[in-house]
Amino acid sequence: MKKLLLLLLTPLGLLAQSLPDSTVNKINGIFSFFAAGNRPGCAVAIARHGQVVFSKGYGLANLEYNIPNTANTIFHIASESKQYVAFCMLLLEKEGKLSLDDDIRKYLEYVPDFGKKITIRHLIYHTSGLRDQWQLLANAGWQLDDVITQEHVIKLIAKQQALNFTPGDEWMYCNTGYTLMAEIVKKVSGLSLRDYTQKNIFEPLGMKDTHFHDNYTEIVPGRSYSYNLRGDGKYQHAVLSYSIVGATSLFTTVLDELKWVNNLNTGTVGGKDLVEKMLQPGVLNDGRKLNYAFALNLGKYKGWQQIGHGGSDAGYRTYACRFPEQGWEIVVFSNYGMANPVGFTNQIADLLLGASKPEPKDEEVYITDSVALKRFVGKYYGERGDRLELFFKEGKLYRRSPEAVVQLADKGNDRYKMATGGVIIAGKQSWQGDSLLHWQVETANGVLSFQRQPAVAQPVTEEFTGRYYNEETEAYYTIGFNAGKLTLGHRKFANADLTYIAPDQFTGPHWWMSHIRFIRDKRNKIIAFEVNAGRVQHLRYGKVK
Repeated sequence: MKKLLLLLLTPLGLLAQSLPDSTVNKINGIFSFFAAGNRPGCAVAIARHGQVVFSKGYGLANLEYNIPNTANTIFHIASESKQYVAFCMLLLEKEGKLSLDDDIRKYLEYVPDFGKKITIRHLIYHTSGLRDQWQLLANAGWQLDDVITQEHVIKLIAKQQALNFTPGDEWMYCNTGYTLMAEIVKKVSGLSLRDYTQKNIFEPLGMKDTHFHDNYTEIVPGRSYSYNLRGDGKYQHAVLSYSIVGATSLFTTVLDELKWVNNLNTGTVGGKDLVEKMLQPGVLNDGRKLNYAFALNLGKYKGWQQIGHGGSDAGYRTYACRFPEQGWEIVVFSNYGMANPVGFTNQIADLLLGASKPEPKDEEVYITDSVALKRFVGKYYGERGDRLELFFKEGKLYRRSPEAVVQLADKGNDRYKMATGGVIIAGKQSWQGDSLLHWQVETANGVLSFQRQPAVAQPVTEEFTGRYYNEETEAYYTIGFNAGKLTLGHRKFANADLTYIAPDQFTGPHWWMSHIRFIRDKRNKIIAFEVNAGRVQHLRYGKVK
């Protein structure tokens, strides 16, 4: 009776101070791989309603000196840094120093005038159309373990001549925008991003082990180092030499990160109105709503709302999320490049959330008209190197891409949705007899056009060869021809074979230039190629005469 009375008199926030031993043992089991041997590992922290109920480190923070990871080990958290920068924009707006709908050229005059207004809001939501800084640097010949500073990126941005797309038309993840917002913080506040966040976020929240790391040579006691696995099964140091902040480079611990995650519930810093704005999803020009807010992914797991963001640089892998309906907050950092913090977080959530939350099902109507279905069958390609196939089997139409095979559901008005959700094959089709020649796919990233692959592949000849130059990256590439195949050469990279995929389109092994489309003049002569790969589109290299 006394225990019951004590329980009734205890504030709810103080009830959850620890997890049951059985749950702790299961969490230890999730990370058991890191507990054995000389391995990098993870740090984990869990809270409920702002009260820490579990924290622990696994594996080593430093393999050379056999230093273990703990809940107080400092990690570079890569793109998890972005939500802090988005929060700074809201703080500065609340101070009356800027508006999210301001043209960024109001503060950053070196950003080229592309003839289209780019706002701070565009930067936050990754809808600016700006090309991504890391891929531009790689195109220019940089290695990502080179020393990279704010100035390097600013100079590269200042030379850009085109955008990936019209601002607001598409969503495409863009680190460049967050680097620029760090510069906006400095411009309007008079403080560096490091100093501004220290004064306005970290100190008020008691995040004593957190800072934006703007000098890669700075010594940080208690930090972890990142590692990858070599081909021979041994670990190697994954070098990270960034002196660049905004898109990345926040150093923090899992326990400090929990303080930040909880602030997005309480509004202790910024106020409730401001943290509610952090959850506002972006909207594209055509009215489509994103599942992305202020550097926060808005999703669900087991039917429960899940709000979070991850990060990946060198050998660091990080993820932090919360389940607001149940009050759980989970942070997992790792210094091992093959770790999967999102997967680890979801395994922990399986232990904490209980049963899945029932959700109404959207009944799909699958296409059954065999005559109509067979007209879609074929292989198709897009100008960005996207490839897919529509095929008919046992009365059903499927879409095959390098990622998956899914059945198509009829949504009416000549629109067909993938059974797994997301992509819709839209109208605006063109036909030749009973063969579909052209159609479109709607994605969160915009509308992509596809056309049918020709029955006979284009011959690959020496007409593609030559030296090509891009003024924006100040880089030369050479296209060679050997044994019936094209090769791609650069003075800093090994020659790479190119593989034909569609008329005038080729793929290669370089992540920064994985797709190349050659461009012809009115006389059908090749005059250039453009890179359409990942987060860089329409980067044109002209053929040098």
